[in-house]
Amino acid sequence: MISNMMKISFGLAISALAASAQAASLDPTFGSAGIASTAFGSYGAAARVVIQPDGRIVTAGQDALGDFAVARYTTSGAPDTSFNGTGKVVTTPSSSCPGQARALALQADGKIVVVGTSCPNFNSIRNFTVYRYNTDGSLDTSFGSFGKTTINFSAGASEAYAVAVQGSSIWVAGYAGSSVALARLTGSGTLDYSFGSGSGFVTTALGTGGAYASSVVIQADGKPVLAGDSSSNGTAFAVVRYTASGVLDTTFGTGGKVLTNVGGTFFGNIANATSLAIQSDGSIVAAGYANSANSNNYHFAVVRYTSSGALDSSFGAGTGEVLTTIGSGDAIGSDVAIDANGGIIIGGYSSAGSYRQVTLNRYDQYGNQDNSFGPVTTTVGSANASAQGIAIQADGKIVTVGYGNSPSTFVVARYQ
Repeated sequence: MISNMMKISFGLAISALAASAQAASLDPTFGSAGIASTAFGSYGAAARVVIQPDGRIVTAGQDALGDFAVARYTTSGAPDTSFNGTGKVVTTPSSSCPGQARALALQADGKIVVVGTSCPNFNSIRNFTVYRYNTDGSLDTSFGSFGKTTINFSAGASEAYAVAVQGSSIWVAGYAGSSVALARLTGSGTLDYSFGSGSGFVTTALGTGGAYASSVVIQADGKPVLAGDSSSNGTAFAVVRYTASGVLDTTFGTGGKVLTNVGGTFFGNIANATSLAIQSDGSIVAAGYANSANSNNYHFAVVRYTSSGALDSSFGAGTGEVLTTIGSGDAIGSDVAIDANGGIIIGGYSSAGSYRQVTLNRYDQYGNQDNSFGPVTTTVGSANASAQGIAIQADGKIVTVGYGNSPSTFVVARYQ
């Protein structure tokens, strides 16, 4: 099974003679013709997804009021009524600005950690915000202050976009001020002062302007790796690795940092790494979207790095990077997972006329497009739809979560 908390592939390496993946299609045994949805008032959008060891699906996002919204589904796509009686939970931060849940992770004991942003204490400064829920959907009052922890960085406004759990430690990443930011919490929800030179957190400036981290994974050796974007001759994929104690890892890239202008360096270049995965051989895969000198449209983008932070010359025809045009408009990659054969699967959206559609694409271990798989596109009602999060079940089926329908709802789709 792929670990959705850490996005690490434990699958076998695929050989050049291995069979290609089969074409992906919606699983008719899930939800209604492969799709399940959950309404949260007039608006709901799921951000990320994890799969429990028992196969139940948990997703988190936001509603129109800026609440943290969490939903859990059975293996058949029905609302799991053992979770708060309805299959969903809404938590309203005490806040003077809208909150937003952006990521979640499962602990070994089944508790659910959800991270995002809010403005605590009725001020206007956005802070990292972390909630922990029990397996029945109730807030875990043994965590932080009655189930909630906020982290205030002296650098100014801060927002959390990613979370990972390793043992009893909870890692939360995003930005603070104009820098990437990473905090480590203990299992009780307090800052871990053994991390970050006694502060419990670290911030790192990248490039020539603002930067943020959208994803965090923890290597088997305990080193955290962050991915996001940074201003650098346009906007570049940014990957940062720290030691387990929170110091930049100088064995990685240049002083612990790597910036990649995916698609080239040109006026108006934009590249954003929205997600990160680590393969079984230690290679680091960053995925997201970028434009190119030949097109202002965004394309699915994948970059693979060696464990030392160099572009992997065995990937993308020697360049280490791949751009994929899907449809005639923008194609935005939002999340990435590694399947049991070492294939790289990206979920996001592409344009379908005037609407967005859920989109999946798969690459082999060399970065070649797997045309036997897709791209796969799915419309959800007559409105914009997107996959924001992706996870792979133990049986190889692919689960995506995001938004769709009108009014917008959490949308969960399963592919086989």
